[in-house]
Amino acid sequence: MTFLPSLLASFLAEGFMSRVNRLGMETRTGIIAAMESEFRDLAASLDHDRTEKIAGREIHYGLLERQPVALILCGCGKVNAALSTALLAGHAKVARILVTGLSGGLAKGLKVGDIVIGDSFIQHDMDARPLFPQHEIPFEGFSVIPSAPDLRQLLAQAAQDMLLLTNIPSLEQAKVAQGLVATGDQFVSSNDGRDAIVKALPSALCVDMESASIAQVCRAANLPLGVMRVISDSADGSAHIDFAHFVEHSASIACAETVRYALRTLTRQGSAHALSV
Repeated sequence: MTFLPSLLASFLAEGFMSRVNRLGMETRTGIIAAMESEFRDLAASLDHDRTEKIAGREIHYGLLERQPVALILCGCGKVNAALSTALLAGHAKVARILVTGLSGGLAKGLKVGDIVIGDSFIQHDMDARPLFPQHEIPFEGFSVIPSAPDLRQLLAQAAQDMLLLTNIPSLEQAKVAQGLVATGDQFVSSNDGRDAIVKALPSALCVDMESASIAQVCRAANLPLGVMRVISDSADGSAHIDFAHFVEHSASIACAETVRYALRTLTRQGSAHALSV
């Protein structure tokens, strides 16, 4: 009759693990990086659980700062970004998405090393005129997509803390700004290209190749989104820095550390909630 306690223990353990797994799905944060340099630091510190390969992408599951995460290297451009976001939303069943990476600065006063937290996103190369207004997504009725206010503030505070407490080369004087991020399938590296975007979108702070397409998928999936971008150039080809060195030794560290600080805050918030119930 000794098998009964063992069987009962097995059922209890299975039920406990099911609850743990379900809780992980309910609280899992999806993290998207576009470039290997942005992805590497986070992947290296991941308490790895498993990797799933689907539609040509690898989703890495595990714990980061004691938070369940699904980490994906999406590649550059709007299609790669949308595909990766759809996989996190539909397959990994994440509860929120954080995006980290580089961008070109557009706004006056922004310099290399500054951090932009996206409060809204728009596709600067979306143009179906004369059928629809410039930048409006055809048949969708909108052009600008906002980020989730709580994640925006989470990343802004995380970036501020990171700059204050982490000594990263070239970021000693960096500041954090919040505003519109413009996205397009173009690497903007000329004055003409930059000026065209600024003229059409004078409030845009920076330009990248992924954020607005990620935002569109998150909007459709009703997923909260937060985006942080490190300014790597002025989007006009005039940056007087060693780009590869800056990415490897400054920007990639800032990207990874900001995400870690944000996840630590989520862990503290979760612990405080657990103690209050």
